Amino acid sequence: MSTEAFATSEDLPVRVGGDRIGVDLADHALVESAQAGSAEAFGELARRYHGNVYGIVYRMCSADEAADLTQEIFLRALKALREFQFQGDASFRTWLYRIAVNACINELRRRKRRSDVEGPSLDEDIETEDGWVSRSIPDETMSPHVLAERAEVQWAVQRIVATLTPKHRAALTLVDLQQFDYEEAADVLDCPLGTLKSRLARARKQFAEKWTKYQDGTLVLDDSGTVSGGEIGRER
Repeated sequence: MSTEAFATSEDLPVRVGGDRIGVDLADHALVESAQAGSAEAFGELARRYHGNVYGIVYRMCSADEAADLTQEIFLRALKALREFQFQGDASFRTWLYRIAVNACINELRRRKRRSDVEGPSLDEDIETEDGWVSRSIPDETMSPHVLAERAEVQWAVQRIVATLTPKHRAALTLVDLQQFDYEEAADVLDCPLGTLKSRLARARKQFAEKWTKYQDGTLVLDDSGTVSGGEIGRER
């Protein structure tokens, strides 16, 4: 089974298809007004895309940093907006989502560096007499509507997904969770379409392999998010 069966949390937005040309034209007018100094125009852009940016951050990084990092992303976008230009097929939303994904990747790498120095976080899930107490996770994989029925399964899914490289996690988030088509996801990640498909295929295959081993008892997970048998994949 592949992660194409990802289900999304009911309280998180999902990007859906629509009239891209119409959306881009409307965004174009708002961007030009915002570049001219209109706070109202930028506010409207933020309202339009806040849900999807928040969803990307939530799923790539976790609920703990989602609100703060989303705010930081929009502040970065505001500061850089004067430099943004509509050239070729460039769109505001792709530019904004790229800022969001890059911010998430940087946060994941920063978190890993800190973990390497400090060891396991005190905020990690803990085991109680009633079982594991874990944060609710949006990254639901391998028929997640089934997997998420039990807290211990949520915990295991979270641990395995956390072992994906940031770029692989980004590909899964955009395509399987946010429902971007392949072309736009590749634009957001600033990579060739073939590279996106390759990352996605590797991430899905790696998760499926690890999940199978976890189910048959040959894979042991721990609270730090590591797994026996080494890391999953390499950045490509």
